[in-house]
Amino acid sequence: MIILFTPPQVNLVNSKRNKFDYKDSLEIGESAQSQFAEIARRKSWQVTAAPGECDRNEHWDFLIERGNQKFKVDVKARKRIGRRDSEFQDDWIWIELHSVRKNDAGWLYGGSSDLIAFETKDSFVMVRRTDLMRLVEELVDFKSRVSTAKDAQYKIYSRRARSDKITLVELEKVKTLKFAEWKK
Repeated sequence: MIILFTPPQVNLVNSKRNKFDYKDSLEIGESAQSQFAEIARRKSWQVTAAPGECDRNEHWDFLIERGNQKFKVDVKARKRIGRRDSEFQDDWIWIELHSVRKNDAGWLYGGSSDLIAFETKDSFVMVRRTDLMRLVEELVDFKSRVSTAKDAQYKIYSRRARSDKITLVELEKVKTLKFAEWKK
């Protein structure tokens, strides 16, 4: 009798899920990244996924290249205002000023991406990260702290039991920085 050994299946989704993701954030993010990569390829960009450590520590998802153009892109999926909200919205964008990890400055200030691609219902709006930094510094009241997500418009919000600092900025203001917009 021959017995074949079958290695245990690794659940890759759960191995990437952070301890605070109790809903569907990982799946939503991966869906946005897949859509972005597909659109980039249709637009004749060569797309290379970031190695895991670059995604986590340098805050970029893809290197896109075409001709002499080369950009590291961090893709941000559509978001709800509150975690318990049932609907996504396109009026406000969550901006990470500091990560949930204590020694990680987060994707805006600690990232090495060239572009941030914000998903909306119909498109991906891309802005230069450095331009977004300047806009955030103009608009956000860094001294004003709030305790609920709905109050985070241009103010600093930290989620319970986390070291992150996030804020909401209107999508229309972010669009004034538009580097490109790719329709879905």
